[in-house]
Amino acid sequence: MTKRDPKPKTTPKKQSGSGARSAGGRPTKHDWSAIRREFIRGDDTVTLKTLSDKPGAPTYDAIKARSAREDWAELRAEFRHRVDTKTRALNLETVEEVRLRQAEIGKALQTAAVRGLTHLKPEELGAFAVARLATAGAQLERQARGMEEFTVRVEDLRSPADLKNLTTDQLMELLERRRRARGAAKA
Repeated sequence: MTKRDPKPKTTPKKQSGSGARSAGGRPTKHDWSAIRREFIRGDDTVTLKTLSDKPGAPTYDAIKARSAREDWAELRAEFRHRVDTKTRALNLETVEEVRLRQAEIGKALQTAAVRGLTHLKPEELGAFAVARLATAGAQLERQARGMEEFTVRVEDLRSPADLKNLTTDQLMELLERRRRARGAAKA
């Protein structure tokens, strides 16, 4: 009868791959979706190298290979484009909201000025206050709507030829100013 060794001799298993190993010799599991998300959503300081430098992180080569295989650079560019597009849309909505609100305020000022002219009571609103409200309201409304500022002064017009260079809107504004001036003079 032959004696048997209580412990058979085995050759140790060859470990495949490189990188960190768990206590059992298996490769440690990394949260690749978190690493990918951090890279895609990160700013320019978040690089494959900075991700691999973190404690317990996969090696640079492993991250680089995974990044190339899953095209993280393209995903990052797409993410940044979506964020930029949404930011611009929100900004445009905000600007439009402000413009509409300011246009309404401008119209309200003009309405107050017109009411002041029709019901002019010296103790409530003077003629110059009415004129200032009308002018301020018109300017605010034009600016809020993105229209060019009206800068033509009646005293600058010397002949009918000067009127040819004015737009229809400018001519209408001059006519309205003249009507207001006549109305204020009658009051």
